[in-house]
Amino acid sequence: MSGRTALEGVRVLELSGLYGAYCGKLFADMGASVTLMEPLAGSPMRQKPPFVGDRPGENSSLAFAYFAANKQSVSADLKTAGGQAMLFQTASEADLLILSDHPDAEVVDLEALCAANPRLVCTRITPYGSSGPYSAFSGDDLTLMAMGGLLTMAGYPDCAPVVAYGEQGLLAADQFSAVASLAAVLRAERTGQGELIDLSIQEAIVMALENAAQTYQLEGKVRNRSASARRAGSGIFPCKDGQIYLLAGGIGETAMWGSFARWMAAENIPGAEIFAAPEWNDTALGAEEKFQAIFLPFAMAQTKDQLYQGGKTWGVPIAPMSTPVDLLSNRQLLHRKYFVELPAGATLSGTPVPGAPYKLSATPWKLRTPAPALGRLDPKDACND
Repeated sequence: MSGRTALEGVRVLELSGLYGAYCGKLFADMGASVTLMEPLAGSPMRQKPPFVGDRPGENSSLAFAYFAANKQSVSADLKTAGGQAMLFQTASEADLLILSDHPDAEVVDLEALCAANPRLVCTRITPYGSSGPYSAFSGDDLTLMAMGGLLTMAGYPDCAPVVAYGEQGLLAADQFSAVASLAAVLRAERTGQGELIDLSIQEAIVMALENAAQTYQLEGKVRNRSASARRAGSGIFPCKDGQIYLLAGGIGETAMWGSFARWMAAENIPGAEIFAAPEWNDTALGAEEKFQAIFLPFAMAQTKDQLYQGGKTWGVPIAPMSTPVDLLSNRQLLHRKYFVELPAGATLSGTPVPGAPYKLSATPWKLRTPAPALGRLDPKDACND
């Protein structure tokens, strides 16, 4: 197997804050040399919880440990002449510059940096883009998910909207940024001409709404929250060791409901014979209490895995609601060797962490180095190893 990496030789300068780091990580994990230029006090990500031992510290943030792995660090005060000189010197050696919510972002002149290095690709990630009526607005994952339209479809129609866990809006924007940046870097390699990429997190979220926009364009309908419209047989239910998500009523309800009714009959569940009645083949709206009275005693006697395996056998969609501990023992993830250990030198050396989100055969993903200590890299070596 080759020891080469997919992006070997590509040099990236990252000026990120609480977002933008995943864009840099995707490049770093594919072998690019990524230098994280931090303020003298360190990146805000270093203060993002949770922390090792619940003790905040420069090197104890689990988020920073994940997002900064495979990167190098150099610190500079960009509001000084010396900091600007370091910025321009480092950018002159780079193929890509990623700028998001770095504390000194307002003093970074991307146009001047691109002019000084014509082949440089500069990617700017902001909540609402660099121009337009909302360009001066700040934003976090919650407000951007709302402005991007996702909250209009998340949750039950008679309840408050629900935001997706894990700052997925910010992460989606970083993924869009990485794809656009990589395409621009490849183009710059051929033409010698870089470009400025203006990435709006709001627009990235809009683009991730699947067919919501097309529903209006094609059918004249505005999609709103449904969440199975409180259909009996669909939703989150407790079981012996946690919770499962069941989708027996709802999408394609006739086929899946029939499979579910046959499964319950085979298990000799008291009262389950009524599930074979024709009226249950519809959406079964308003029958939640009756459904739960029959199904919950069965579910509470089964583990998540038993219900999951039963669903696989009978063709009924069931997903265990996994905790982090559950995922570490998940048979599929273990078989795929998805989890890897943090390398030597990390604060939690040997701790399992998420591995590659993709598989490359000739140039495999590898966790090479732990998140760097603040300013560990000598400025003269930045983006030049």
